Amino acid sequence: MIVDARYYTVAAGKMAGFLDRYGNNGLPLQRKHGFDLAGYFTVETGPLNQVVHYWKWESAAHRQECRRALYNDPEWTEYRKTNSEGVIVQQFNRLLAATDVVEPFAFMGNGSELAFVDERTYTITYPQVPAFIELTKKLAYPITQRAGWQLIGYFTSITGTVNQVVHLWYWDSQAQREERQVAATSDPEWPIYQAANGQRMELQENRYLVPTDFSPLK
Repeated sequence: MIVDARYYTVAAGKMAGFLDRYGNNGLPLQRKHGFDLAGYFTVETGPLNQVVHYWKWESAAHRQECRRALYNDPEWTEYRKTNSEGVIVQQFNRLLAATDVVEPFAFMGNGSELAFVDERTYTITYPQVPAFIELTKKLAYPITQRAGWQLIGYFTSITGTVNQVVHLWYWDSQAQREERQVAATSDPEWPIYQAANGQRMELQENRYLVPTDFSPLK
């Protein structure tokens, strides 16, 4: 599986209208042409007025075929006109490859009213990504499982900034994350993992994503 992770900045004050039009018109057209939405979110921390959406694809070729069919659909052309006048300020995407740390999007949320996703991006020293993932799988993932963390997906970057790993964690609430973060970092095996893998990380970034009403993951 590959994932198309897309980030759109929406003009201030236009988010509600954008989401309404997209949920009622844009998303059904994409599904008509084989697009498989995993999650659709607004951003709570980091750059604001953004939407983040994750799409599942069998392959890059499958993605290309479906996108071509969509863009040849006259209804899609008409829908795009509704966002043409200063609604979408900026667009960015990156393709991600799934790893075997966890089956991606096997867990699709508990439906908590306070739920959010912690999207974490780590830039890894070249060429240490494979070793970093193996140690994460062997040492870090068991610790987070014991502490009650829920991993949604663990990916490597194909496009955009290379040598990155992207991982998505689901939380029922901010209070739950705070409590279980302490449980993980207090585990006696946590320092062992940090000593083994910490030197491979050049940069760590994260942000909190809140599911929209039409997001499958919520």
